[in-house]
Amino acid sequence: MSEQLDQVFGQLVHRSWDRFSEDLKAREIDDLLVGAVITAAVAQGNALIDLNSDGRHHYLRFQHRQHKHRLMFELTHLTGDVASAKVLQHHASVTIAYGEYVEDARTVWQALKSEVKSGFLDVGEPGVLTVDADLGTGYVYVQVPLLLDLDQYFADHYTVKYPVLQEHIAAVSQACAKYLHGRIAA
Repeated sequence: MSEQLDQVFGQLVHRSWDRFSEDLKAREIDDLLVGAVITAAVAQGNALIDLNSDGRHHYLRFQHRQHKHRLMFELTHLTGDVASAKVLQHHASVTIAYGEYVEDARTVWQALKSEVKSGFLDVGEPGVLTVDADLGTGYVYVQVPLLLDLDQYFADHYTVKYPVLQEHIAAVSQACAKYLHGRIAA
């Protein structure tokens, strides 16, 4: 009887650790994503120049060391509890922006702004490219919101799938850069 109770106790502890790990992952996968994005962006030649977080929304800004273009990320974890994560998986709202310094940013921004005055444009929809500018620094940005499945970036035991993450960052950056160059040249 004692050996059977020892096995039952071991099973209870094992299942408790499984539940504990599920809860921890549901609450903290966005923090893992922030670290993974920083590592992936730095590996692609960027330097982290700004990081801000209110615990739920994370804002990161990078500048490429050689080419001086900028990348910005706004990451918001949408499934921060076990029940949501089990039903929906781990999802995040991610807005990625690509920016370049433009000599006369104010003029370029005014031209782009007048071009995009459509009331039909819902900037909250995934995949909609929009233009913005930081006139204080002279950078013009193209940004795109996405809804991402975070599990595609992590393997067992929180191992980051860096090739996948880096490819996704590069693909979004390229699309935004092409759009920006097309708008500026127009």
